[in-house]
Amino acid sequence: MVRKKKKTAVRVIFLYLLITAGLWMFLNSYTNSYNRLSREKITAASLDLKGDKAALGLLEHTVEFSIAGIAPDSKLYCAAYILSPDELRLTAYLVSLRYRL
Repeated sequence: MVRKKKKTAVRVIFLYLLITAGLWMFLNSYTNSYNRLSREKITAASLDLKGDKAALGLLEHTVEFSIAGIAPDSKLYCAAYILSPDELRLTAYLVSLRYRL
């Protein structure tokens, strides 16, 4: 019984890694391919913060939303931080370190 659970866990981890690597390879190859007439490359993802507005771009689509309600001194900011997954917090921390230097 224990061996069957371990096999299932290994299969789930392998499938997760396979899907993640496949998506990363797709995004990487899509952004590195460029038009034959110009050498302009496409960015996979971008986030532009301008005042109380944020523009999130994924491939060639952009979504704008207001971040006025998530001020650092509000209760919503604390709740969003506590409820966010560890991977998102780590990514935000690493991005803030990169732009701080």
